[in-house]
Amino acid sequence: MARITQTNVLATGALNEVRMILLGKTGTGKSAFGNTILGQERFHHEDDADSITKECASDIREFDGKRLFVVDTPGFLDTNQPEEVLHEEIAKSYQMTARPGPHVFLLVFDIKQRYTPEQFASVELLDKIFGPKAVDNTIIVFTHVDELKPKGKTLEQYLEKLKDGLSHPLNKLLDKFHRRYLGVNNYGSQSEKDATARILLDMVNKMMVENKGQVYTNEQFTDVAKAVETEMSKGTYQPYKSDGSFALLPQTKAIVIDGYLRRMSSRKTN
Repeated sequence: MARITQTNVLATGALNEVRMILLGKTGTGKSAFGNTILGQERFHHEDDADSITKECASDIREFDGKRLFVVDTPGFLDTNQPEEVLHEEIAKSYQMTARPGPHVFLLVFDIKQRYTPEQFASVELLDKIFGPKAVDNTIIVFTHVDELKPKGKTLEQYLEKLKDGLSHPLNKLLDKFHRRYLGVNNYGSQSEKDATARILLDMVNKMMVENKGQVYTNEQFTDVAKAVETEMSKGTYQPYKSDGSFALLPQTKAIVIDGYLRRMSSRKTN
Protein backbone atom coordinates (compact mmCIF):
# COMPACT_ATOMS: atom_id res chain seq x y z
CA MET A 1 0.00 0.00 0.00
CA ALA A 2 1.48 3.31 -1.06
CA ARG A 3 2.20 6.07 1.38
CA ILE A 4 0.26 9.25 0.66
CA THR A 5 2.88 11.91 0.05
CA GLN A 6 2.42 15.05 2.11
CA THR A 7 4.15 18.21 0.92
CA ASN A 8 3.06 20.59 3.66
CA VAL A 9 3.19 18.56 6.87
CA LEU A 10 5.35 20.39 9.37
CA ALA A 11 5.72 20.55 13.13
CA THR A 12 4.28 23.87 14.29
CA GLY A 13 5.27 23.92 17.95
CA ALA A 14 1.62 24.49 18.88
CA LEU A 15 0.75 23.87 22.53
CA ASN A 16 -1.60 21.02 21.60
CA GLU A 17 0.95 19.35 19.31
CA VAL A 18 2.49 16.01 20.31
CA ARG A 19 5.65 15.29 18.30
CA MET A 20 6.64 11.63 18.04
CA ILE A 21 9.59 9.87 16.38
CA LEU A 22 9.18 6.18 15.50
CA LEU A 23 12.31 4.07 15.90
CA GLY A 24 13.05 0.40 15.49
CA LYS A 25 14.64 -2.29 13.39
CA THR A 26 13.25 -3.14 9.99
CA GLY A 27 10.23 -5.44 10.04
CA THR A 28 9.03 -4.75 13.58
CA GLY A 29 5.74 -3.12 12.56
CA LYS A 30 7.07 0.38 13.18
CA SER A 31 5.39 2.02 10.17
CA ALA A 32 2.16 0.09 10.80
CA PHE A 33 2.13 1.49 14.35
CA GLY A 34 2.53 4.97 12.89
CA ASN A 35 -0.63 4.29 10.90
CA THR A 36 -2.38 3.10 14.05
CA ILE A 37 -1.60 6.43 15.71
CA LEU A 38 -2.70 8.39 12.63
CA GLY A 39 -5.92 6.41 12.23
CA GLN A 40 -5.34 5.68 8.55
CA GLU A 41 -2.80 4.24 6.13
CA ARG A 42 -0.23 7.01 5.69
CA PHE A 43 3.13 5.25 5.96
CA HIS A 44 4.07 2.46 3.58
CA HIS A 45 4.38 -0.89 5.29
CA GLU A 46 3.99 -4.60 4.83
CA ASP A 47 4.00 -7.27 7.48
CA ASP A 48 7.36 -8.47 6.25
CA ALA A 49 10.91 -8.14 7.56
CA ASP A 50 12.01 -7.23 4.03
CA SER A 51 9.73 -4.19 3.93
CA ILE A 52 11.98 -1.16 4.28
CA THR A 53 11.13 2.45 5.04
CA LYS A 54 13.69 4.16 2.84
CA GLU A 55 13.49 7.72 4.17
CA CYS A 56 11.96 9.80 6.93
CA ALA A 57 8.32 10.72 6.42
CA SER A 58 5.89 12.70 8.54
CA ASP A 59 2.15 13.05 8.85
CA ILE A 60 -0.45 14.48 11.21
CA ARG A 61 -3.78 13.70 12.80
CA GLU A 62 -6.18 15.89 14.75
CA PHE A 63 -7.34 13.64 17.57
CA ASP A 64 -9.04 14.35 20.91
CA GLY A 65 -8.02 17.99 20.77
CA LYS A 66 -4.39 17.14 20.01
CA ARG A 67 -2.34 17.58 16.85
CA LEU A 68 -0.42 14.32 16.52
CA PHE A 69 2.75 14.84 14.49
CA VAL A 70 4.41 11.52 13.69
CA VAL A 71 7.79 10.96 12.04
CA ASP A 72 8.48 7.52 10.59
CA THR A 73 12.17 6.70 10.17
CA PRO A 74 14.24 4.15 8.26
CA GLY A 75 15.81 1.40 10.36
CA PHE A 76 18.11 3.68 12.38
CA LEU A 77 18.68 0.76 14.72
CA ASP A 78 19.65 -1.64 11.94
CA THR A 79 23.39 -2.07 12.25
CA ASN A 80 23.77 -2.70 8.51
CA GLN A 81 22.53 0.72 7.35
CA PRO A 82 24.95 2.46 4.94
CA GLU A 83 26.61 5.26 6.91
CA GLU A 84 25.81 8.05 4.43
CA VAL A 85 22.12 7.07 4.31
CA LEU A 86 22.00 6.85 8.10
CA HIS A 87 23.52 10.32 8.50
CA GLU A 88 21.09 11.89 6.02
CA GLU A 89 17.98 10.41 7.61
CA ILE A 90 19.08 11.10 11.19
CA ALA A 91 19.52 14.74 10.22
CA LYS A 92 16.02 14.82 8.69
CA SER A 93 14.43 13.47 11.89
CA TYR A 94 16.10 16.29 13.83
CA GLN A 95 14.99 19.00 11.42
CA MET A 96 11.41 17.69 11.24
CA THR A 97 10.93 17.96 15.01
CA ALA A 98 13.45 20.61 16.12
CA ARG A 99 10.85 23.31 16.64
CA PRO A 100 11.03 22.92 19.58
CA GLY A 101 11.82 19.18 19.88
CA PRO A 102 10.06 15.80 20.10
CA HIS A 103 7.88 14.83 23.03
CA VAL A 104 8.55 11.12 22.71
CA PHE A 105 10.64 8.48 20.96
CA LEU A 106 8.61 5.32 20.28
CA LEU A 107 10.99 2.37 20.22
CA VAL A 108 9.20 -0.50 18.47
CA PHE A 109 9.81 -4.23 18.99
CA ASP A 110 7.95 -7.22 17.55
CA ILE A 111 6.87 -9.49 20.41
CA LYS A 112 7.13 -12.46 18.01
CA GLN A 113 10.83 -11.97 17.39
CA ARG A 114 13.44 -13.61 19.56
CA TYR A 115 15.66 -11.08 21.28
CA THR A 116 19.31 -11.51 20.36
CA PRO A 117 22.47 -9.76 21.62
CA GLU A 118 22.64 -7.96 18.27
CA GLN A 119 19.17 -6.54 18.77
CA PHE A 120 19.99 -5.29 22.23
CA ALA A 121 23.27 -3.82 21.02
CA SER A 122 21.38 -1.89 18.36
CA VAL A 123 19.34 -0.15 21.08
CA GLU A 124 22.53 1.55 22.21
CA LEU A 125 22.29 3.56 19.01
CA LEU A 126 19.42 5.49 20.61
CA ASP A 127 21.73 7.47 22.87
CA LYS A 128 24.39 7.71 20.14
CA ILE A 129 21.87 9.30 17.78
CA PHE A 130 19.84 11.43 20.17
CA GLY A 131 21.95 11.60 23.33
CA PRO A 132 22.02 9.68 26.64
CA LYS A 133 19.00 11.45 28.11
CA ALA A 134 16.71 10.33 25.26
CA VAL A 135 15.88 7.31 27.41
CA ASP A 136 13.80 9.59 29.65
CA ASN A 137 11.53 10.46 26.71
CA THR A 138 11.19 6.96 25.28
CA ILE A 139 8.30 4.49 25.37
CA ILE A 140 8.81 0.87 24.31
CA VAL A 141 6.10 -0.42 21.94
CA PHE A 142 5.47 -4.14 21.40
CA THR A 143 3.62 -5.05 18.21
CA HIS A 144 1.69 -8.28 17.48
CA VAL A 145 0.56 -8.71 21.09
CA ASP A 146 -2.70 -10.14 19.68
CA GLU A 147 -0.71 -13.30 18.96
CA LEU A 148 -0.28 -13.86 22.70
CA LYS A 149 -4.04 -14.23 23.26
CA PRO A 150 -4.41 -17.71 21.69
CA LYS A 151 -1.70 -18.80 24.12
CA GLY A 152 -3.75 -17.42 27.00
CA LYS A 153 -1.20 -14.77 27.93
CA THR A 154 -1.28 -11.04 28.41
CA LEU A 155 1.82 -9.00 27.65
CA GLU A 156 2.50 -8.68 31.38
CA GLN A 157 2.24 -12.45 31.86
CA TYR A 158 4.53 -13.02 28.88
CA LEU A 159 7.19 -10.74 30.38
CA GLU A 160 6.85 -12.34 33.82
CA LYS A 161 7.26 -15.86 32.42
CA LEU A 162 10.38 -15.16 30.38
CA LYS A 163 13.30 -17.39 31.30
CA ASP A 164 15.16 -15.86 34.26
CA GLY A 165 12.14 -13.61 34.97
CA LEU A 166 13.15 -10.05 35.78
CA SER A 167 16.77 -10.93 35.03
CA HIS A 168 15.93 -11.70 31.40
CA PRO A 169 17.62 -9.21 29.03
CA LEU A 170 14.25 -7.93 27.81
CA ASN A 171 13.10 -7.11 31.33
CA LYS A 172 16.45 -5.49 32.05
CA LEU A 173 15.94 -3.40 28.94
CA LEU A 174 12.51 -2.32 30.14
CA ASP A 175 14.02 -1.31 33.47
CA LYS A 176 16.39 0.96 31.58
CA PHE A 177 13.37 2.70 30.07
CA HIS A 178 11.59 3.00 33.45
CA ARG A 179 9.25 0.15 32.39
CA ARG A 180 7.26 2.43 30.11
CA TYR A 181 5.86 0.04 27.53
CA LEU A 182 2.74 -0.45 25.45
CA GLY A 183 1.37 -3.51 23.67
CA VAL A 184 -0.43 -2.91 20.37
CA ASN A 185 -2.36 -4.73 17.67
CA ASN A 186 -1.91 -2.80 14.44
CA TYR A 187 -4.61 -4.87 12.75
CA GLY A 188 -7.44 -4.42 15.22
CA SER A 189 -10.67 -2.48 14.63
CA GLN A 190 -10.64 1.29 14.29
CA SER A 191 -12.09 1.65 17.79
CA GLU A 192 -9.27 -0.54 19.13
CA LYS A 193 -6.69 1.58 17.34
CA ASP A 194 -8.24 4.78 18.69
CA ALA A 195 -8.15 3.29 22.18
CA THR A 196 -4.45 2.52 21.68
CA ALA A 197 -3.82 6.13 20.59
CA ARG A 198 -5.55 7.38 23.76
CA ILE A 199 -3.51 5.07 25.98
CA LEU A 200 -0.35 6.28 24.26
CA LEU A 201 -1.28 9.93 24.77
CA ASP A 202 -1.98 9.25 28.44
CA MET A 203 1.45 7.64 28.78
CA VAL A 204 3.08 10.63 27.06
CA ASN A 205 1.24 13.01 29.42
CA LYS A 206 2.46 11.11 32.48
CA MET A 207 5.99 11.01 31.09
CA MET A 208 5.89 14.76 30.48
CA VAL A 209 4.86 15.34 34.10
CA GLU A 210 7.86 13.26 35.21
CA ASN A 211 10.03 15.38 32.90
CA LYS A 212 8.64 18.62 34.36
CA GLY A 213 6.79 19.42 31.15
CA GLN A 214 9.90 19.61 29.01
CA VAL A 215 10.05 18.21 25.48
CA TYR A 216 13.25 16.44 24.56
CA THR A 217 16.10 18.59 23.38
CA ASN A 218 19.87 18.59 23.22
CA GLU A 219 22.53 20.88 21.78
CA GLN A 220 21.90 19.63 18.25
CA PHE A 221 18.11 20.08 18.39
CA THR A 222 18.63 23.64 19.67
CA ASP A 223 21.15 24.50 16.96
CA VAL A 224 19.00 22.99 14.21
CA ALA A 225 15.99 25.00 15.40
CA LYS A 226 18.09 28.17 15.21
CA ALA A 227 19.25 27.26 11.69
CA VAL A 228 15.65 26.75 10.55
CA GLU A 229 14.56 30.04 12.13
CA THR A 230 17.40 31.84 10.35
CA GLU A 231 16.37 30.39 6.99
CA MET A 232 12.73 31.24 7.63
CA SER A 233 13.64 34.85 8.46
CA LYS A 234 15.20 35.15 5.00
CA GLY A 235 11.82 34.30 3.46
CA THR A 236 13.28 31.64 1.20
CA TYR A 237 12.87 28.55 3.39
CA GLN A 238 11.26 25.68 1.51
CA PRO A 239 10.87 22.64 3.79
CA TYR A 240 9.82 20.38 0.91
CA LYS A 241 11.11 20.04 -2.63
CA SER A 242 8.85 20.20 -5.70
CA ASP A 243 8.66 16.38 -5.79
CA GLY A 244 7.34 16.28 -2.23
CA SER A 245 10.57 15.05 -0.64
CA PHE A 246 11.92 16.72 2.48
CA ALA A 247 14.48 19.48 1.92
CA LEU A 248 17.31 18.92 4.37
CA LEU A 249 19.36 22.02 5.15
CA PRO A 250 23.10 21.44 4.67
CA GLN A 251 23.80 23.07 8.02
CA THR A 252 21.38 20.66 9.71
CA LYS A 253 23.37 17.67 8.56
CA ALA A 254 26.63 19.27 9.69
CA ILE A 255 25.20 20.07 13.14
CA VAL A 256 23.56 16.71 13.75
CA ILE A 257 26.28 14.46 12.44
CA ASP A 258 28.97 16.36 14.33
CA GLY A 259 27.13 15.58 17.58
CA TYR A 260 26.47 11.99 16.54
CA LEU A 261 30.11 11.35 15.65
CA ARG A 262 31.31 12.94 18.88
CA ARG A 263 29.07 10.61 20.91
CA MET A 264 30.26 7.62 18.87
CA SER A 265 33.88 8.62 19.45
CA SER A 266 33.26 9.12 23.16
CA ARG A 267 31.80 5.63 23.52
CA LYS A 268 34.75 4.06 21.71
CA THR A 269 37.29 5.70 24.00
CA ASN A 270 35.45 5.03 27.28
